[in-house]
Amino acid sequence: MTETAATAPNQAPEALEPPFSPQLVAEMLRQLDKTIRAHLLYLNNHNNPTYVRSLEQARAVFAPLWEETESIQLTVTDTAIEWFGQKVFEEPTKASDSLPWTLFKDGLRELTLLQGFEVKELVAFLDIIPKVRHALPNEDDLLTLLWEDEFTTLQYRYVDVGEEGTPLETSPEPGKWPRRGGAEVEEPREAVEEAKAESGGEAGASKPRPPGVVRMEDFDSTLYFLDEKETEYLRGETLREYATDLRRAVLDSLLDIFEFQVDPLVRAEVLTDIEALMLHLLSAGQFAAVAYLLNEASLTLERARDVHPDSRERLASLSARLSDPAALSQLLEAMDAAPSLPASEDLNALFAQLRPSALATILGWLPRVQNAGLRPLLESAATRIAEAATGELVKLIADPTHDVAIEAIRRCGAMRTAAGVPAMARVLEHGDRELRVAALSALGDIGSPGALQAMEKALADSERDIRVQAARTLMARQYRPALSRAESAVKGRARDADRTERLAFFELYGSLCGDGGVPYLDGILNAKGGLFARKEDPELRACSAMALGRVGTAAARESLQRADGDKDVIVRNAVSRAMKGGAQ
Repeated sequence: MTETAATAPNQAPEALEPPFSPQLVAEMLRQLDKTIRAHLLYLNNHNNPTYVRSLEQARAVFAPLWEETESIQLTVTDTAIEWFGQKVFEEPTKASDSLPWTLFKDGLRELTLLQGFEVKELVAFLDIIPKVRHALPNEDDLLTLLWEDEFTTLQYRYVDVGEEGTPLETSPEPGKWPRRGGAEVEEPREAVEEAKAESGGEAGASKPRPPGVVRMEDFDSTLYFLDEKETEYLRGETLREYATDLRRAVLDSLLDIFEFQVDPLVRAEVLTDIEALMLHLLSAGQFAAVAYLLNEASLTLERARDVHPDSRERLASLSARLSDPAALSQLLEAMDAAPSLPASEDLNALFAQLRPSALATILGWLPRVQNAGLRPLLESAATRIAEAATGELVKLIADPTHDVAIEAIRRCGAMRTAAGVPAMARVLEHGDRELRVAALSALGDIGSPGALQAMEKALADSERDIRVQAARTLMARQYRPALSRAESAVKGRARDADRTERLAFFELYGSLCGDGGVPYLDGILNAKGGLFARKEDPELRACSAMALGRVGTAAARESLQRADGDKDVIVRNAVSRAMKGGAQ
């Protein structure tokens, strides 16, 4: 039997009295078991209040223990966990959800928790237990997962349960585990020290060495010793081997089998393995490997021959499964809540494999994503998909989900997608205020004749801000077909509007009317009041002056010069600004 151990202190003999009440240890283990169950129940939602509360309780229950000691060393049996020979946690049956059996069945026999475990590594331990309970026969066991995480505040000792004759119980003497046949395996360090003591430090000592202890002197290292180049070669090959991504090697092997083995049953079995492996890689955050799989799967389908339609559909649908709204939402939620993200290159590679159907999910997530590192990656993915699938983007303008429709409209404007103009024109007529504002801004960014024609209708919108925005955009674009509506407004509704809207419409009219509108504007600005007549309102006259400044012709400047020095300060300032603007 093989003995392997961390550097945990030796187990206390059963005869010793516990240094403090076992109830503290029992309470800690009971709460730990509850938290493990909550962790499994809310595996995909670690922000759930119930789970967060359970995690806080688990951390709090360690505080009384650390007041008594710096470490807790536990012995694990198939149905119980013991401390100083007393059962502090017991499960009568060997059920799959039993904490003692979960630890025991993979060979773990001693577990030592050091001070700080609940702060530094409790969550990592909680992540491991569900994986072990539901692991398939070919997946990593508990000891492998513990070894991969390199715990510093959790130490353990174990036996090799895969070796024939491995005992299930520890020997009475702490710190040692029984060997097959009743002998015991000593600590390696103790064995070496004992060998040195027996030999007296001299070669050729007559006293026998303990089994398994060797000396370098026993080997002749001169005859076949490696030279420097050979050593460097071996070192380089070792580093290259350790740097090899075994996940990709496994994926390559499976895809090669699928490509060259034409038997439908073989291909069906390979597809089952690929699907299971893809889920495992996603849950482990190995996004670069998933992206590699999806890319190679499409290439494999191009090369493989005599593929059954069902098998072809299963392999081709891997990307579609990742792009499914439910699956992608769950993945993005986990990323958004994660304290750290994988490398941006890995995430970009994964998002590059998404189908156009994923665009709605991504656009819906953009307004509510909290992770600052995730947002630019989602923006990039949305842009890439939208550019490759304009039709999907345009379709989402009418999406019933408000956030999706808003983001689709904004992205159409940013990309200057003229194909989205008809859909945004319908939004201007029937959408809510926020949608109409977004559509108006997007149409202005597009700036095509069709977009400006749709925007012209917004001059009569029920919302004042939308009318003002439309007037200013059409003025900036010098859209002459809007002259009729602008003239109707300055001679009608706009005269009684507030200053901002009145000015926007007068400036729009002035930028489009040319000399044909100067008489009307001059009549407002320079109207001479008779004995019983009164001049126009100063605000209206100021708006006319600004409109004449937009006209900018000689006739318009003449009209402004006649009003130069007007007694009303508002009019005088407006004339001055208009004349300066016309000069520019």
